[in-house]
Amino acid sequence: MKTTYLKWMFILTSLFATAHLNAQSGAIYTFNFKVDPLLTQYKRTERNTAVLSETSTGDAMPQELIDSIKLKTELAFTARFKMPVKMCYHKNKKGEDVGSVGVNGMLEGLPSNTFNGGKADCPQNTRYIRLDVQIYPSGEASVTTDAERAALKPRLEIIAKVVDENNEYVWKQKVDLRDFEQLHSETKSYENHKVTRSEVLSPSDIYTMYLKGLNQLMN
Repeated sequence: MKTTYLKWMFILTSLFATAHLNAQSGAIYTFNFKVDPLLTQYKRTERNTAVLSETSTGDAMPQELIDSIKLKTELAFTARFKMPVKMCYHKNKKGEDVGSVGVNGMLEGLPSNTFNGGKADCPQNTRYIRLDVQIYPSGEASVTTDAERAALKPRLEIIAKVVDENNEYVWKQKVDLRDFEQLHSETKSYENHKVTRSEVLSPSDIYTMYLKGLNQLMN
């Protein structure tokens, strides 16, 4: 009789633990992703006047790659924490997702919220995730002749913070990668303005760099 009782207690405990595990889920409430414009603008013009003005030319990140970044991130955290993890957006009055704005090197359309806002917009989650990603030049070496030449070395930094529903830390990790090829640029002066032409990171380069960093973050 005692053996049967213990057996049933074991089964009930296992079922409870499984149900609790299945009830867990995660929400990425903030996903800041910034790429320094110096690494993406292949042409820049600076005017040496009383009022400084500047024009620049670069390629925007295609929506397909942004969508893939979101999906790969969700899958990585889902595998790492053994629970469903989804992007968590604030909704406007029309019920549309409100994401980040693509200015000053920021990727647009990513979750941009506070912890309290994330809990309000995506309740009943057990994990809330904040991601901060930066790609920026780690140093510059210049040689001045008839034109000014420089070399920038890209650097990737990812900081991930995971908290529970009470905003208590569950997991925190940082990745800092610098093993990328240098990007060279040349600046020439023409009377009252300077024109810089640079080797730059393409959207595919940025995507590949992030996936490399994300993989290391999870490991």
